[in-house]
Parts: sequence; structure tokens; C-alpha cells
Amino acid sequence: MRRISLMSLAVCAVLGAQTAPAAQAATLTNTFERPAYGSAYTRAEWAKDGFASTFDVGMASRTMIDTAVRRSGSKSLRSFYPAGQINPENSGASADLAIPKAREYWLRQWVRFSPDFSWGGTEFGGKIGLGLAGGRRCSGGQACDGYNGFTVRFAWGRDGKAILYFYHMGKSGQFGDSFQLSPSGSLYSYPRGQWIELKMRVRVNTVSGSTANANGEIQAWVNGANAGSRTGLQFVRNSDQINFAYFSSFFGGDRQTFAPTRNSYIWYDDVRVQTSPI
Repeated sequence: MRRISLMSLAVCAVLGAQTAPAAQAATLTNTFERPAYGSAYTRAEWAKDGFASTFDVGMASRTMIDTAVRRSGSKSLRSFYPAGQINPENSGASADLAIPKAREYWLRQWVRFSPDFSWGGTEFGGKIGLGLAGGRRCSGGQACDGYNGFTVRFAWGRDGKAILYFYHMGKSGQFGDSFQLSPSGSLYSYPRGQWIELKMRVRVNTVSGSTANANGEIQAWVNGANAGSRTGLQFVRNSDQINFAYFSSFFGGDRQTFAPTRNSYIWYDDVRVQTSPI
């Protein structure tokens, strides 16, 4: 999957150099019940719910606390993806949500695509909600050298193809590696208009001296069913571990052909991040 524009890459490089704020707990949850209906869920609002960050893009302008669509309780978080727009500057929202540094994390979120969600134009791909990341969050076509971090995110492809998309030292090309999610062994595409439980586990490799041992792991589940895994991964050759629940959701791809043909929305609810199994 091709990735973000040169402008986006430059923005990410600058933001990645900032120091992450201290997180408060090893288990973080968010049901989006506290903010008022209709309000933007800004970086400051994330911080009130325990998810501090150094930057955000689009949180103030393209997110909203919603009551019309929710999985539990009375509210959810809606993210907006305008027709004809790609990249974090113009689509969805992003923020480096800090979590306590650890070698292994589990992340669970519920997502719902709008009933007429556009998967793209003539090319298809985008990122979904929260993932797990460490260090300088290698992404955007960067070479992952073991010193500039890593990212693991959910994504979609043509016709809603469900993907786990990850940047690591051994990626096969300029852009991240991926595999299609296959709960219970069946290839899966995201449905529109219904809630989906997405869960991942990431374990960072150990390091011997400055050598990255090939024992990193990623694993994904869809609606409780094992949907695929990869082992033998090398993420780091320094002391970096997982320290971000990285909200990174936008259309793209680095070309306008990835843009949605109509306004589209994703709702998020019941987010949980912790160092023990969920």
C-alpha cells in the first residue's frame, strides 16, 4: 500500500522528533462518554481521558462526539473523511497518544464504517483508528533502521479488504508490509454499517548489544476470532519499546486517486490498551 505525501512525511518527521509526554497508567480505556455531544474531541479532551500527546492533526476539525451511532453507553467518537481529500492534513485525524513504555501491548477498539463509506477512487487504501507504535514511529515510506521506531496499524484496501499494516526493519519495500485479516481462516473484508471489534497484540524484539533479535511478534483478531500473526520480526536495535497508542486514520496512499468519492465517516468506541491480554 502506498503512503502519505512528501508534505505529510516532512510533518511526521518533525513531529516524530518531539518528546512524548509521560503517560499515567499501564491500562487505558476510553468510551467517549464524558465530552458533550457535538463537540470536537481535541488533543486536550484526549488528555482529560488519560491519553496525553505532543501533537494532533484533524482532531479539532474532523472529529465529533456523537449520540446517533454508538456501540455502548450514549456516545461514540466520529471521524470525518471529506470527499476528494487524502493524507493526515486533510482526512481523518492523527495523534501520538502516549502510553507507558513496555515490550508488549494489547489494543482493542470497536469501529463502524458509515453505510455508504467510500473505499477510495481508482486506488484504494487507508488507515483505521488506533494502532501501536514506538520511538520515532517509522512510517510514511521511511526506511526502518532499528533506531527510528516502528508502527503497526489496521488498514483497508479495495472493497474494504481488512489489513494489518506494519513498518519494521525487514519490510520488503519502501512502504510497510501487510497481510489480509483472516478470522477463522477466511479472508475478511470490513462490512459497512455495523460494529466490528478489532484487536492487536504487538511484542517488540529483544536486543543483544546493538543486534536486533528476530523474535518480535504481531497478532490480530476480528470479532474475537484469531485473524493472523507474524513472528520473527525485528523492530528495534536500541531501547525503544511500545510507547504510543497511535491514532492514525486517513485516506491514502500518496496520490489523489486514493481519495474517497463521497464524504465518509468512521465511528470508534470502547477503546482499551493494556499490557495484559484483552
